[in-house]
Amino acid sequence: MRYYELIYIVSSNVERKKNDQAMKEIGEKIQETGSKIINHIVWGKKKLAYPIKNNTYGTYILAHYQGGDNDKLREFDSWLKLSDLTIRHMIVKLDEKPDNEKPDIVESLEGDKSENDTAEKGEDKSPDEESLKKEKNKDEENKEAE
Repeated sequence: MRYYELIYIVSSNVERKKNDQAMKEIGEKIQETGSKIINHIVWGKKKLAYPIKNNTYGTYILAHYQGGDNDKLREFDSWLKLSDLTIRHMIVKLDEKPDNEKPDIVESLEGDKSENDTAEKGEDKSPDEESLKKEKNKDEENKEAE
């Protein structure tokens, strides 16, 4: 069996619904080639090494799939190049079957996401705000001591 890894970047300027829609559409196109999707994971928003199509940030998404018809896979690659869904993509043939487990990087991103979610709900303040308040308090204490 042939296994492939697809990593693609979606513009971070779009809403989450658009990212989900892009993932769904790309997943459907992969299945049309006769391939079976093993996993489809959002890595998260990252700063790009250089601007691509006027984007400095992008949402990275990783997909592993089991190969289908070669001609249809070539068509899929061409479709992805012409599609406005992604700003960059890369397909790599793998030597062995990928794990179904989430990579460590995704788990750490999900941990960061849950902390940010609680801060957005007003349940907890972000670490940046807390550290700024602590520094401000220390500055005030030092001024009072003088």
